Amino acid sequence: MAEQPAQDRTEEATPKHLQEARDKGDVVKSIELTSAVLLLSSVALFYFTGEAFLNGMADVLADVYRSLGSMDITPQNMPALTGWLAARSLTIMGPILLLVLVMALVVNYLQVGVIFATKALEPKWERVNPLSGLKRIFSTKGLVELIKGLLKLIFIGTIIYVYMSGRVKDYPFLTYMTPLQIIGSLATDLFKVGLYVGIAFMIMAIADFMYQRWEYKKKLRMSKQEIKEETKQTEGSPEMRARIKSMQREMSRNRMVRAVADATVVIVNPTHVAVALKYDDEGNNEAPLMVAKGQRKVAERIKQVAREHNVPIKESPPLARALYDSCESGNEIPYLYYKAVAEILAEIFWEEYGHT
Repeated sequence: MAEQPAQDRTEEATPKHLQEARDKGDVVKSIELTSAVLLLSSVALFYFTGEAFLNGMADVLADVYRSLGSMDITPQNMPALTGWLAARSLTIMGPILLLVLVMALVVNYLQVGVIFATKALEPKWERVNPLSGLKRIFSTKGLVELIKGLLKLIFIGTIIYVYMSGRVKDYPFLTYMTPLQIIGSLATDLFKVGLYVGIAFMIMAIADFMYQRWEYKKKLRMSKQEIKEETKQTEGSPEMRARIKSMQREMSRNRMVRAVADATVVIVNPTHVAVALKYDDEGNNEAPLMVAKGQRKVAERIKQVAREHNVPIKESPPLARALYDSCESGNEIPYLYYKAVAEILAEIFWEEYGHT
C-alpha cells in the first residue's frame, strides 16, 4: 500500500493497526518515566537502609585495611581476594540492584505489558545509515528530545543550586565533626537533593509519557482509504460480505423449514403468512413453541413441507399475522395467544382421536 500523506491521516488507528504496530515493537513507552521511578525508589531505599548500607561499606573497608598489613598480595591469592571483596560488596549492594531490577520490570510492564516483538530485532539499514541518523537528529522528535534534555538540566541544576546555596555556608563546620557525623550530614543532603530531583523528574516524566502517547496516536493515524483497504482484507469486499450474509440467511431458512416436519400445526393467512408451532404434550415446555415462520415464498415452502409430512394446516389470518409479528422462531408463543392456539390444537386432537 502506498504511503499516505500525513495530512490525509485523520482517522484514529484501528485495533488491527495498533496490534500490527505492537507486533513490531512499536508501543507507547517513556524512558523518562522508568528513570524517574528508579530514582525515587532508590532514594526511598536509601532513606530506610542508608545507615545499614554505610555501616556495611565501612566494615568492608575496615576489613580490607586490616588485611593489608597481615597478608601478601600475590598473583596467586589475588583471585580469592577479589572474589571475597565482590561477595561482600554484592551482599551490601544486592538490595539496591534487586530493587532497580524489579522496579524496571514493573514500570515497563505497566507501560507496554508483556510483548515478544521479534520483528524489532531484525536488522534494518536505516539504523546504521548515517543519512537516516542525521534526519532523526534534525527531525521534530530530535528537537523535542533536545528541549527535554535542556529542561532536565535546567530544572535539576536549579534544584541543586537552590538547595546547596543554603547548605554550603554550613560545610566549614564539618571540620569540627567526627567522620561518622560528617558522613551522616552529607548523606542527609544527598537524600534531600535526590528526593527533590526525583519529584521534579517524575513530574517531567509524566508530562513526557502523555506527550509520547499523543505522538504515538498521531503517528499511527490512518487515512479513510487505508481503513477501507484494511476492512476489505479482514472482512472481504462488500459484494463478498453480501454474498455470505445471503448464504447465512438461506441456511437459516433451510434449518427453519426442516423443523416444520416435526411441527404440530401450521397456521396460515392463507397465502401470505405461515407459522409452524410445536406442542410437547409431555410437559417439557409450558406453551407451544414457534419452530418456523415466513412470508410469501417461505410461507409456501413451509406449507409444502407440512403437506409432505402430514402436518395439519389451519387457516386463521388474524392469529397467523399476530404470531408472526410477536414471536421469533425457537421461542414460546406469548401468553396472550394461549387460548386461540389451544382451540386450534383441541380441534386437531379431536379430528385425530375424537372418533376412535
